[in-house]
Amino acid sequence: MSYEIDRDATEEPSLREMSEKAIGILESLTANSDKGFFLMIEGSRIDMAAHSNDPGTHVHEILAYHQTVEAVRNYVDNHPGTVVISVSDHETGGLSLARQINASYPEYLWYPDVISRIKNSSYALAVQLSNYWKDDRLKFINETVLRGSLGIDDFTDEEVAFLNKNQTNQAYEYYLANLTSWRAQLGWATHGHSSVDVNLYAHGDNSEMLRGNHE
Repeated sequence: MSYEIDRDATEEPSLREMSEKAIGILESLTANSDKGFFLMIEGSRIDMAAHSNDPGTHVHEILAYHQTVEAVRNYVDNHPGTVVISVSDHETGGLSLARQINASYPEYLWYPDVISRIKNSSYALAVQLSNYWKDDRLKFINETVLRGSLGIDDFTDEEVAFLNKNQTNQAYEYYLANLTSWRAQLGWATHGHSSVDVNLYAHGDNSEMLRGNHE
């Protein structure tokens, strides 16, 4: 399914909509049972956006997950004896703030406004770049991809030259993601998983039992 930042609401449901539908079905099917139901909901593309080190796409996936958690919490509040648990199986990307972008002594700075201007995932833009080879390709790169979709006005000739060459989809995707991460001063340690601790949250029945640090 599409990333949340690229999703057409007339074509694909949101994670929240799918979750609310699933809860409704399961509640109906167990209405006359004493067994209740269990539902696992995964915000799976949070991980995928982090694999690409794509900050704009990453934050939109996280916000979609937060909206889903809000809906499930509302259900729990209205149904005593239920509980919602939220946890991830690992961290991906090793995201950090205050990336050092030159040789001078770094300041603790990052620029969220850079992220707020992003309108499409680097993945979707990479697919477009791989397929667009018309005579106005340079204009497409400058106006549609960089200015229009990423909100970048200060691009360099070197950056445009890379995007104008025939690259793999992944090369385009990683490069576009880095253009925004670099300007926002966001650092990434890896395109894979990291060993950073993850948090577990719980709300509802017996949630106070889920506390502490666990290996």
